[in-house]
Amino acid sequence: MHNADRTAIGVDLGEYNLYTASPVKMPDSSGAHTICGEEICARLDELRDRVTALLYEGADRETIVASVTRRRDGLLEEIDAAAREICEYANAYDRPVLVTEDSHYQPDLWTWLTAPNAHRGTAWLLPTAHLRLRAVADECGLEVATVPEAYSSQECHACGVIGDRPDGETFRCTNPHCHVETLCADYNAAKVLARRYYPGRRCAYRPPHSVSRGEPPTLVAERRSQRLQRPP
Repeated sequence: MHNADRTAIGVDLGEYNLYTASPVKMPDSSGAHTICGEEICARLDELRDRVTALLYEGADRETIVASVTRRRDGLLEEIDAAAREICEYANAYDRPVLVTEDSHYQPDLWTWLTAPNAHRGTAWLLPTAHLRLRAVADECGLEVATVPEAYSSQECHACGVIGDRPDGETFRCTNPHCHVETLCADYNAAKVLARRYYPGRRCAYRPPHSVSRGEPPTLVAERRSQRLQRPP
């Protein structure tokens, strides 16, 4: 059972921002900790281009494996360094626990390097970042908990209404009665994950559609927000 006196630090994973970490009560995104993933993504793209060129040139397996292994190890070192930054950030709080999505993806670098329709994030980067975060957290003596991932990138951390992502990087709450309008999507998702750590606040809202501003908000039956206490 999750402890109400623990400080849940939600950690959202992505390609643009590899890690975005924030506790529930962080008043704005300036206090969150974000580590950009653009450089790692660029290096993954370069590695894919390199493998494609080697295959086209008819390079032997040993040459290809050596090239991939060397570059992969460099990427892992960078991901581990980013994970340590997140752990250091979390350790500034009392009784921290890192909270991530309950992802079941397994990293498969070869699929990313050779399959034309492979997605860079789901094929290797995000599952690897998740596994490395757990490993580094264990080395640092930090607990890592997982919560259901459904709607975590769409749900408003403040009211639970499903909003939208007009440009991918921004979250917009569609509830006209919520104080949240627009904010960084990764920051919002990190706070959603942190909130779901506490009992009674995980995946409790599943609306049939979004709410448009100017319309009455479709909130959970019996006003869930009135029945549940906010997490500490």
